[in-house]
Amino acid sequence: MSHKLVRNQPEKEGRKKKRLNRIYLFCFIALTISFVTVWVSVSLTSAKFDDQMEDMVLGKDYFIEDVTIVKKKVDSYSSSELSTNENYFFYYGNDEQKKMQVPHDIYMQYLIGDKIPAYTVNHVYYGYNEESILPKEEFVQNELMKCFGVLLGVGIVTIAILYWLNRIT
Repeated sequence: MSHKLVRNQPEKEGRKKKRLNRIYLFCFIALTISFVTVWVSVSLTSAKFDDQMEDMVLGKDYFIEDVTIVKKKVDSYSSSELSTNENYFFYYGNDEQKKMQVPHDIYMQYLIGDKIPAYTVNHVYYGYNEESILPKEEFVQNELMKCFGVLLGVGIVTIAILYWLNRIT
Protein backbone atom coordinates (compact mmCIF):
# COMPACT_ATOMS: atom_id res chain seq x y z
CA MET A 1 0.00 0.00 0.00
CA SER A 2 2.75 2.46 0.83
CA HIS A 3 4.44 1.55 -2.46
CA LYS A 4 1.39 2.80 -4.41
CA LEU A 5 1.34 6.11 -2.52
CA VAL A 6 4.98 6.82 -3.26
CA ARG A 7 4.55 5.83 -6.88
CA ASN A 8 1.52 8.13 -7.44
CA GLN A 9 3.32 11.23 -6.12
CA PRO A 10 5.64 11.71 -9.13
CA GLU A 11 2.66 11.36 -11.49
CA LYS A 12 0.79 14.16 -9.70
CA GLU A 13 3.90 16.33 -9.77
CA GLY A 14 4.31 15.62 -13.48
CA ARG A 15 0.70 16.61 -14.21
CA LYS A 16 1.07 19.73 -12.09
CA LYS A 17 4.26 20.67 -13.97
CA LYS A 18 2.58 20.12 -17.37
CA ARG A 19 -0.42 22.21 -16.31
CA LEU A 20 1.88 25.00 -15.13
CA ASN A 21 3.81 24.85 -18.42
CA ARG A 22 0.54 25.18 -20.36
CA ILE A 23 -0.45 28.21 -18.28
CA TYR A 24 2.94 29.83 -18.93
CA LEU A 25 2.66 29.08 -22.63
CA PHE A 26 -0.88 30.51 -22.82
CA CYS A 27 0.21 33.68 -20.98
CA PHE A 28 3.25 33.99 -23.25
CA ILE A 29 1.11 33.74 -26.39
CA ALA A 30 -1.52 36.19 -25.05
CA LEU A 31 1.13 38.73 -24.01
CA THR A 32 2.95 38.38 -27.34
CA ILE A 33 -0.23 39.02 -29.32
CA SER A 34 -1.00 42.05 -27.12
CA PHE A 35 2.58 43.29 -27.51
CA VAL A 36 2.46 43.10 -31.30
CA THR A 37 -0.97 44.76 -31.40
CA VAL A 38 0.13 47.65 -29.18
CA TRP A 39 3.32 48.33 -31.11
CA VAL A 40 1.54 48.14 -34.48
CA SER A 41 -0.96 50.69 -33.17
CA VAL A 42 1.85 52.92 -31.88
CA SER A 43 3.72 52.78 -35.18
CA LEU A 44 0.58 53.51 -37.21
CA THR A 45 -0.27 56.49 -34.99
CA SER A 46 3.31 57.77 -35.18
CA ALA A 47 3.25 57.45 -38.97
CA LYS A 48 -0.06 59.34 -39.01
CA PHE A 49 1.51 62.14 -36.95
CA ASP A 50 4.52 62.26 -39.28
CA ASP A 51 2.26 62.45 -42.34
CA GLN A 52 0.17 65.13 -40.66
CA MET A 53 3.29 67.19 -39.90
CA GLU A 54 4.59 66.79 -43.48
CA ASP A 55 1.25 67.83 -44.98
CA MET A 56 0.93 70.93 -42.81
CA VAL A 57 1.91 74.17 -44.50
CA LEU A 58 3.50 77.03 -42.57
CA GLY A 59 1.22 80.05 -42.75
CA LYS A 60 -1.85 77.98 -43.61
CA ASP A 61 -2.13 75.08 -41.13
CA TYR A 62 0.24 76.33 -38.44
CA PHE A 63 2.13 79.46 -37.63
CA ILE A 64 5.34 80.50 -35.93
CA GLU A 65 4.89 83.64 -33.86
CA ASP A 66 6.96 85.52 -31.33
CA VAL A 67 5.51 85.16 -27.83
CA THR A 68 6.46 87.37 -24.89
CA ILE A 69 7.60 85.50 -21.78
CA VAL A 70 5.78 86.86 -18.72
CA LYS A 71 6.98 84.28 -16.20
CA LYS A 72 9.49 81.44 -15.90
CA LYS A 73 9.05 78.45 -13.65
CA VAL A 74 10.81 75.17 -12.90
CA ASP A 75 8.69 72.28 -11.66
CA SER A 76 10.69 69.66 -9.77
CA TYR A 77 9.53 66.29 -8.58
CA SER A 78 11.26 63.27 -7.16
CA SER A 79 10.52 59.80 -8.45
CA SER A 80 12.79 58.35 -5.79
CA GLU A 81 15.28 59.54 -3.22
CA LEU A 82 18.07 59.42 -5.79
CA SER A 83 16.51 61.07 -8.83
CA THR A 84 14.84 64.43 -9.25
CA ASN A 85 13.26 65.47 -12.53
CA GLU A 86 12.79 69.07 -13.58
CA ASN A 87 10.45 70.54 -16.17
CA TYR A 88 11.03 74.07 -17.45
CA PHE A 89 8.14 76.33 -18.43
CA PHE A 90 7.66 79.74 -20.01
CA TYR A 91 4.35 81.43 -19.27
CA TYR A 92 2.78 83.79 -21.79
CA GLY A 93 -0.36 85.93 -21.75
CA ASN A 94 -2.28 86.81 -18.59
CA ASP A 95 -3.52 83.30 -17.83
CA GLU A 96 -1.64 80.90 -15.51
CA GLN A 97 -2.72 77.98 -17.74
CA LYS A 98 -0.91 79.33 -20.80
CA LYS A 99 2.53 77.83 -20.59
CA MET A 100 4.93 75.99 -22.84
CA GLN A 101 7.52 73.44 -21.83
CA VAL A 102 11.05 74.11 -23.05
CA PRO A 103 14.43 72.36 -22.75
CA HIS A 104 16.87 73.45 -20.04
CA ASP A 105 19.28 75.23 -22.40
CA ILE A 106 16.47 77.32 -23.94
CA TYR A 107 15.15 78.10 -20.45
CA MET A 108 18.54 79.50 -19.47
CA GLN A 109 18.89 81.60 -22.66
CA TYR A 110 15.70 83.65 -22.31
CA LEU A 111 14.66 86.15 -19.64
CA ILE A 112 11.25 87.46 -18.61
CA GLY A 113 10.15 90.01 -21.20
CA ASP A 114 12.04 88.36 -24.07
CA LYS A 115 10.21 87.12 -27.13
CA ILE A 116 10.56 83.50 -28.20
CA PRO A 117 9.39 81.96 -31.49
CA ALA A 118 6.64 79.41 -30.85
CA TYR A 119 4.37 77.14 -32.90
CA THR A 120 0.60 77.56 -32.90
CA VAL A 121 -2.46 76.46 -34.87
CA ASN A 122 -5.02 78.77 -33.27
CA HIS A 123 -3.08 81.89 -32.10
CA VAL A 124 -4.15 81.12 -28.52
CA TYR A 125 -2.00 78.20 -27.38
CA TYR A 126 1.68 77.98 -28.23
CA GLY A 127 4.36 75.35 -28.03
CA TYR A 128 8.11 75.39 -28.36
CA ASN A 129 8.41 72.45 -30.79
CA GLU A 130 6.40 71.06 -33.69
CA GLU A 131 5.05 68.15 -31.63
CA SER A 132 3.22 70.65 -29.45
CA ILE A 133 0.80 71.43 -32.28
CA LEU A 134 -0.26 67.80 -32.65
CA PRO A 135 -3.65 66.79 -31.20
CA LYS A 136 -2.90 66.58 -27.46
CA GLU A 137 -5.24 63.73 -26.59
CA GLU A 138 -4.03 61.42 -29.37
CA PHE A 139 -0.37 62.30 -28.76
CA VAL A 140 -0.62 61.60 -25.01
CA GLN A 141 -2.52 58.38 -25.64
CA ASN A 142 0.18 57.24 -28.08
CA GLU A 143 2.89 57.95 -25.49
CA LEU A 144 0.96 55.97 -22.87
CA MET A 145 0.61 53.09 -25.35
CA LYS A 146 4.41 53.08 -25.70
CA CYS A 147 4.70 52.69 -21.91
CA PHE A 148 2.14 49.89 -21.97
CA GLY A 149 4.09 48.19 -24.79
CA VAL A 150 7.27 48.27 -22.71
CA LEU A 151 5.42 46.74 -19.74
CA LEU A 152 4.08 43.99 -22.00
CA GLY A 153 7.64 43.30 -23.17
CA VAL A 154 8.79 42.98 -19.56
CA GLY A 155 5.89 40.61 -18.91
CA ILE A 156 6.83 38.48 -21.92
CA VAL A 157 10.43 38.18 -20.75
CA THR A 158 9.30 37.32 -17.21
CA ILE A 159 6.91 34.61 -18.40
CA ALA A 160 9.58 33.20 -20.73
CA ILE A 161 12.07 32.99 -17.85
CA LEU A 162 9.51 31.34 -15.56
CA TYR A 163 8.57 28.87 -18.31
CA TRP A 164 12.23 28.04 -18.92
CA LEU A 165 12.92 27.60 -15.19
CA ASN A 166 9.89 25.34 -14.82
CA ARG A 167 11.04 23.22 -17.80
CA ILE A 168 14.55 22.65 -16.47
CA THR A 169 13.52 21.76 -12.90
